[in-house]
Amino acid sequence: MSHSDWAKIEFQEFVNKFNIELVIQKAPKILYSKKDKEHVAENSLIAAILIAGLSLIYIAISVILMPIYPINTFIFYPVLSASGMAIGWFTYNYRSSNVYIKPIECWVEIYKGKAQDNMDSYCFTYYPIFSGKCLPNKAKNVIFKLYQEEVLKSKIDITQIEVYIKINQEDHEKYEDIGYFIQYGEGKSFKDENIDRNSWKFFPAEKGQGDNFLATANWDHQYEWRKDLTYDFDKLHEYGVWVIKSWNNLNIKPLTEEYKDKINWSKRYIDTMPKLRPWQGNLEKQTYTNQNANRDLEIIEEAILKIHGDESRIEKLKDIKENIFKFKAHFRDLSS
Repeated sequence: MSHSDWAKIEFQEFVNKFNIELVIQKAPKILYSKKDKEHVAENSLIAAILIAGLSLIYIAISVILMPIYPINTFIFYPVLSASGMAIGWFTYNYRSSNVYIKPIECWVEIYKGKAQDNMDSYCFTYYPIFSGKCLPNKAKNVIFKLYQEEVLKSKIDITQIEVYIKINQEDHEKYEDIGYFIQYGEGKSFKDENIDRNSWKFFPAEKGQGDNFLATANWDHQYEWRKDLTYDFDKLHEYGVWVIKSWNNLNIKPLTEEYKDKINWSKRYIDTMPKLRPWQGNLEKQTYTNQNANRDLEIIEEAILKIHGDESRIEKLKDIKENIFKFKAHFRDLSS
């Protein structure tokens, strides 16, 4: 598609001409799972419980034997102090890893396209921002976090939803809803590693009526419809409770070119331009492919190939423990 088909409109210019309520009203509500979270350091919790149990046993034995063998304070108190410090560290490690992922705000860009029958085409590109993203593979998730830290400089996850409408050129109160264009992730389990980032699909506006909100379909925060979830019993119940995130003038923010530079937008491989042409019709048959859709994951695989070798299969943290600093240095070189 030629980029000349669409022109970006400054947010304030659109608000002055129309109103901000239209942008807020069209922002799709997001249904997200409260079980979308980072990998929990379960071994730390087990270690904390084990040390606590052994400490209680040691204290009990010491008290029982006190009439026969007086407590050696040079051993007793240092042991308890070391145990307490170990319990505190393991507990902190567990709690710091027990992080829930959720949508925190929504950025928006507005584009104007060609006119048709006295109606101007507009695309509201919404970017629901999640607090993070957790890859199913624990080892690759750590490597991905290093990539985010060194290259992207942020651990937020940026998703994209395009909402198309037509507004009457003479009477701005009259507009026509066209539909949604999203990365459609219906039909797979939430933790399936094999995602398709070129699964963009158009849905007419009627699809989003009532309480049929968009729901996160997987760990990569692609989307499906709430009513899709009713046909996927395992996902619906295994990842409940599902929570609705709505948007208002406090958490919807215009995405500016200056801010894109600040968050290294060019390294995120997100195509901001609207991907459909409403004036051509047959939106269900229009397609879109992003050649760089999987570039971040490809960079992760390239790093693994370089540092671990072709035959490596990494899954657990112990598989990369010795090479953490090598990965960090590798990504630091990429960002320079």
